[in-house]
Amino acid sequence: MRYKIVLEYDGSAFHGWQRQIGLRTVQGETERALSHISLGASVTASGRTDEGVHALGQVAHFDYFGELDAQTLARALNHWLPEDISVVGCSVVPDSFDARKSAKRKTYEYVMYTSPVPSPLRRTRECRIGDRADVAAMNAAASRFVGTHDFSAFMTSGSSAKTFTRTIYSSSVAERDGRIIFRITGSGFLYNMVRIMAGALMRVGRGEKREEDIERALSTGDRRLMPDVAPPEALYLVSVEYDGI
Repeated sequence: MRYKIVLEYDGSAFHGWQRQIGLRTVQGETERALSHISLGASVTASGRTDEGVHALGQVAHFDYFGELDAQTLARALNHWLPEDISVVGCSVVPDSFDARKSAKRKTYEYVMYTSPVPSPLRRTRECRIGDRADVAAMNAAASRFVGTHDFSAFMTSGSSAKTFTRTIYSSSVAERDGRIIFRITGSGFLYNMVRIMAGALMRVGRGEKREEDIERALSTGDRRLMPDVAPPEALYLVSVEYDGI
């Protein structure tokens, strides 16, 4: 029987999602917890998060043929998981469900703040832009991402993607509870795409770039126009959406 789980985790102490020999990863810890319940089970996620990246709603699936129901299975997993990972949802899904291949939309948030000096308490959760930021200009620039585009200029090397075209359904920047939050929902994202977008928007906020620069990067695919990759610790995978599930 196939199970879908929703995971929340603090990525600060992990070397990303994917299991790696000798390194602490989210997949490795989740499979280790699952091994106490079901031997040999593997966990497949909606996508890999990089080292330091957090998740509020990472989705994964695994097959389990024991007697525990979904709620009991979630409690058992949380008993064995470390304190920086939690199962916040668990349900039975059709055997055809695939957390990665079945995903239709993903939403990310990149969290920033302004301050004359860096905050030691915010360094593993948020990214400092500078003393101040033009949030209205950032929001206008973020809106340029909406639509179906070739995002070659917003991808670093190392991607296995066969096409660079993605559809962005919404993209905005707003102030909330003393933070500046870039929120974006799309059909999928290229390697480091959201962090490159965030880096560009921070430059816009500081007056170093304009929204027209975003448009030019989209139209030309020139990676040199978007030189920054924002730090990973301010990035959150918020949710993953599926049709009918």
